[in-house]
Amino acid sequence: MKKLWWLCCLVVLAAGLAGGCGKQIDEAHTVVLYSDLDETFVQALLDGFNGRSDGKDKVLVRLAKKDSDPAQADVLLAGTARLQQLAAQGGLQPVKSETGDRLPAALRDPRDLWIGAFYDPVVLLVNQAYSRELGQENLEHWMDLTTLPTARIAMENLTNSPSTKHFLAALSSRMGQDACLAYFRELRPQIQQFAKYPISPVRMAATGDADVAITRRSQVFKYLQNDFPAYALIPKEGTPVDLYGVALAKGSAKGKEAARFMDWLLQDPEARTVLVTARSGFLPVLPQGRSGPVTDSDTLWLNTFYKGQDAVDRLANLWMKEIRIDAPEVTK
Repeated sequence: MKKLWWLCCLVVLAAGLAGGCGKQIDEAHTVVLYSDLDETFVQALLDGFNGRSDGKDKVLVRLAKKDSDPAQADVLLAGTARLQQLAAQGGLQPVKSETGDRLPAALRDPRDLWIGAFYDPVVLLVNQAYSRELGQENLEHWMDLTTLPTARIAMENLTNSPSTKHFLAALSSRMGQDACLAYFRELRPQIQQFAKYPISPVRMAATGDADVAITRRSQVFKYLQNDFPAYALIPKEGTPVDLYGVALAKGSAKGKEAARFMDWLLQDPEARTVLVTARSGFLPVLPQGRSGPVTDSDTLWLNTFYKGQDAVDRLANLWMKEIRIDAPEVTK
């Protein structure tokens, strides 16, 4: 009986030691990721990474709580405007990503402090009935809107959110500020109302209350079905985008493990699949993975002129004063 009792004790002790060692190994290979993107979408990405079966390593990534301190995480997944701000504040450290090295300068930090992974383009959402009447070939470029004086255009108020302000700053960076304001001044008679909510222009184009909506692909993609009465068009010359990227927090000691996740996010087919199945509307900067070409960065228009939030806000206020004026705001 005594021998049996000691045997039981040894089994319990051995199990406890094994469990403790396993936890230490897991923690040593676990990367904590902080993101301000939609939690369901980010978790779908992490599930894809953690469920991989390539057998190359034991790295796992778990999602930090929304209210946690980003500085306490290892990896940050966010808009590059925020990543640039963190880099300027000394909150990031360089990390080498084999796949990230393929990206052009416009899609990565020159000091390897962040790399772009996917983007959310501004699209023209065209009502199907209007398109049949007009002819699709007559609406393929940004300037085509100025040749359609009877077209009813729906769009958000461009001072509504960081995304709408970034759209304005990117378009102005591309066109030049005077040309950009002149463009909106020319479109102004066709814009009857400015929307308060992102869904409003989408709904107006779908119901026929507008012929064309200027919106984000992420706002449209979740509704696109075969019978959806409008289609999303990316102008052929390019469009303003919100670029999202990954970075390594200054205080992290998990650079090697973080690089594994970054490479997976950029080039693995499963990562690209999640962008679609999660109905994010985002597009990858490497649409065919490691072996394919990089998206033409010249067609991804970024804010390259307005440095800092104060400069972006001044542009938005100028647009408000010269373009928005006293137009009514639609809230439906």
